[in-house]
Amino acid sequence: MNNLQVCYVEYYGLPRSPSMIAVYGLAVLSVVLFFYILQVRLRKYEIGLWEFISIVLKGYQAWIPFLKDLLSHRKFLKEEKLGGAAHLMIFYSLVASLIGTILVAINQYSGIFFSKQVYCGPLFLAYSGFVMDVTAWVMVLGSILGIYRVVKRRELYTGMEYYSNIGFLLGLIYLAISGAFIESYRFTGRNLTQYAVFMPNAYMLSFLHISRDGYYALYYSHFPIAFLLIAILPATAIFHSILGLYNYILSYGRPLGELRKPFDLREILEKENPEMPKVGYTSASEIPKLDKLEALACTDCFRCQDNCPAYAVGRPLSPMMIITKVKQGLEVAGKNQLIDGSIADDELWACTTCGACMEACPVYIRHVDYIVDMRRNLVMNMRMDQKKSGLLLNLSQSNNSLGMSNAGRHDWLKELGVKTVQENPSFEYLFWVGCMGSFDAKAKEIVKSLIEILRGAGMLDKIAILGDEETCCGDPARRLGEEGRFQEIAMTNIDLFKKYGVKKILTICPHGFNTFRNEYPKLGLAGVQVIHHVELINELIKGGTLKLKINVDKLTIHDPCYLARNNDVVKPQREVASALGNLVEVDRYGKNTFCCGAGGANYWYDVPERKRISHERFEQLQATGANTIITLCPFCNAMLDEASRAKGSQVKVLDISQVVKSSINDK
Repeated sequence: MNNLQVCYVEYYGLPRSPSMIAVYGLAVLSVVLFFYILQVRLRKYEIGLWEFISIVLKGYQAWIPFLKDLLSHRKFLKEEKLGGAAHLMIFYSLVASLIGTILVAINQYSGIFFSKQVYCGPLFLAYSGFVMDVTAWVMVLGSILGIYRVVKRRELYTGMEYYSNIGFLLGLIYLAISGAFIESYRFTGRNLTQYAVFMPNAYMLSFLHISRDGYYALYYSHFPIAFLLIAILPATAIFHSILGLYNYILSYGRPLGELRKPFDLREILEKENPEMPKVGYTSASEIPKLDKLEALACTDCFRCQDNCPAYAVGRPLSPMMIITKVKQGLEVAGKNQLIDGSIADDELWACTTCGACMEACPVYIRHVDYIVDMRRNLVMNMRMDQKKSGLLLNLSQSNNSLGMSNAGRHDWLKELGVKTVQENPSFEYLFWVGCMGSFDAKAKEIVKSLIEILRGAGMLDKIAILGDEETCCGDPARRLGEEGRFQEIAMTNIDLFKKYGVKKILTICPHGFNTFRNEYPKLGLAGVQVIHHVELINELIKGGTLKLKINVDKLTIHDPCYLARNNDVVKPQREVASALGNLVEVDRYGKNTFCCGAGGANYWYDVPERKRISHERFEQLQATGANTIITLCPFCNAMLDEASRAKGSQVKVLDISQVVKSSINDK
């Protein structure tokens, strides 16, 4: 191979100096236009250009994890295969093209400054020829699939989104095709026939005998269109490629199960004339400015909707349409009003806050934030039915979500030998029993099983309870939208934890687990480890403290949303179940679990639905052929047990502690 013959000639057959001036002049202009258009668009949402750039730059720690997630394309390919495949092809073809452009630039500048190109061998030819030829086909196919997808869903886009998407994808197709014709002209002109295996596109197109004028027209339209696509990107729906990083940075380090704190109640109460601030919003214009940009990243890809349990059972909620309505409220005249406008109250109440939409979203939108913020406005304006109002009344009058008398709340536990923090001041774990564990008959059985496990492991003296001082953790109040009541509850509990020197909290409820672990620290709780009972049970088994008999039943696990998806506790329950018997996984498990229907305070009220979420989930679990469904949450247990009884099923619904207790080898 004659290396000199295959050296890349960027301006082959063109007037070199004028071409360089045109290319670099337009390159600079495209960058200037990019930032100008970006500034204009950001200003519409009250965000300054430097403010936006500062957020992106200061979030540098999120860049690498974001790139890893993006390069894997896990969220794009997980559900919607067509859209995911199209995005994968377009993304990687652009990455490959960028690498090729960089290699060519290095060659060009080394040729200018050192009169010798760096890459002039078979490897360079293989990449600049064969790889880039394949890339062109991938880009064309991906763009065609993308156009098909956009046209098929035209009704979801604003006019600008629709035409900018189509125009951008057509531009990519033109770049790929014109690039192939340009290379074909150079292939023929430089007599590179012997290297046809490296340049299949150029070889196939060489028979068309492109004229010099045609070559000029192709070249001098190719790079302006490339630079134009760069310049207009902030004005198109492709802006999501930048906003995806922005959203990732805003949420980096923030757990999926954590809601934002709209105000600090302690700070308000310390003021001379305390006044509760307005929370939530009714119109798109009232949305905090950073959240406006977050919503604009939505590409209406349906992934959130496809994973939403509320949507699956016919409730009046599509998380995608919530964000689409927010986006249209920001961009379309006359659609600014959300509540009493484009969004009905029941859409907001239908959400179980399970986080499936957020886990599925490839541009990292936090749908639940928008829904809860609008719920907060509904609660503030007393737009609640009797059941929702009853929940808040229970919390206010009885200090628990079930409306039971709090006096003697844990007397039955004392009869089992469990001591209070006053009786056992040297306790290691504060056992947070929770409202369900304290008052619900079936949940009490879960607690009793756990107590027996701890007794057998010689750990009963390591735990203590609060007794009558225990109230609610506040999760139902916060997710319903009553932020003030939540913070009031949290402040009381945090003061109690500090009073008794709590260092570890043991809970049977993933909602309390999530609230203590992710939300209380923002209100002043520090240095406290929160442990779910399955984690402790697993450690006891692994440490040899608990000896188990093999259970002959087929077991399947229902992962609670607030344990598995929102807190990534997936492994311990599987290690325990595998030690017990034959574990059969349901299709949706782990972080991809399906909600039981109780979250987001839904346990206390009803919304219109075609089918109960708990029944849908029970059918999924029953389809595994398992004899026993293992739960890890008293709410999940109650919901799935009801579904089992309603369907007359013989499948047992048991908490992990109950299954372990029945399998302890006493010999």
